[in-house]
Amino acid sequence: MWLFTQNSFISVVQHRQQPHDVLVRARVKSHLARLFPQKQIQEDAEADYRYRLIVPKIEFAKVVSEYIMQSLDYDNFKAAQDTGDPAWTRFLHAVWTEGLRLQK
Repeated sequence: MWLFTQNSFISVVQHRQQPHDVLVRARVKSHLARLFPQKQIQEDAEADYRYRLIVPKIEFAKVVSEYIMQSLDYDNFKAAQDTGDPAWTRFLHAVWTEGLRLQK
């Protein structure tokens, strides 16, 4: 699952050996740190997602639920983005553009 927030993009998959956990991955360390500030983030420079951590599914669900309840207060996702990082803005626009192409 890919998940976008106002200032993070993460990839979440089932942990291969631990059925009650998910592997939460990001290409930018701060994207994980914002959502999981108390967790130790691992780094693997050879992985497709360089930064990762293991989280119990129930904890991941709680983090997502809290984000929805506390931070999802916008009616336009693109307009609500933190535009202080040009690379983040370009990334989001590229995803939006490709989504539009897929729709057509």
